[in-house]
Amino acid sequence: MHILIILNAPMPNAARLQQAVSSTDCIIAADGGANRASEAGIRPDVVVGDFDSMDNAVRQTWPDTEFVNRPSQYATDFEKALQLAVERRAKSAQIVGISGGRFDHQITNLNVMQRFSKQMALICIDNDGYGQFVHDRLTLQTVPGQQISLAAFQKATGIATSGLKFALENRTLEWGKNDGQSNEALASEVTIELKNGALFVYALWPEAL
Repeated sequence: MHILIILNAPMPNAARLQQAVSSTDCIIAADGGANRASEAGIRPDVVVGDFDSMDNAVRQTWPDTEFVNRPSQYATDFEKALQLAVERRAKSAQIVGISGGRFDHQITNLNVMQRFSKQMALICIDNDGYGQFVHDRLTLQTVPGQQISLAAFQKATGIATSGLKFALENRTLEWGKNDGQSNEALASEVTIELKNGALFVYALWPEAL
C-alpha cells in the first residue's frame, strides 16, 4: 500500500499535489494537516493526532473519514502518522508539507523521516523538488543539468556516485564538517551508494531547468 501523508504546513502547488493524490492508495492527515487538506479540496481517509490543531468545523464535513486519537505528547503528529502507516503495513509514502512552517519543525521532521526510512520507502515533495534517505543504494532518473544535493545529518561513509558532475568515490559526509550541496546530473541516470550511515538526497524537479 502506498500512502500520502499531509502535514500542517504549506502545500505544493495544485498540479504537484494532485499528482501525489492520484498515485496514492490512502491519504493520512497529521492533525492540523487536515486543515491544509481541506483548503486544497482533499478529503483524507484518516486523520491522526491529538487534534489540538485541527479545526473542528473541518472534522464535521468528513463523516466518512476515520479519526485516530493519539494523545501522547512524546511523539510529533508526523511521527504518529508514520507509525500508523507502519501498523497498516504501508510499503511506501509520499509526504507533503515537510519543509514549510517553523524552521525547528523542519529539522525535527527530517529527524523523524530518517528514523522511519528503514521501515518503508519515504519521499518528501515540495514545489522545488523531492528528497529521500538512502542507506545503501539509490538510482535516480535524471536529466543533464538537474541539481542534486547530498547531506548527512549524522555521518555517512563509503559514498560513491556515478552520473554526477562532481563524482564521489569512497567519500565521507558528516554533519558540521562537509556537504554535497548542488551537485549536477550529467546524464539520464544517477547512482548513489554508501557503506554506512544514511544520506539525504534532494533533487530539483527536472522541469525547473
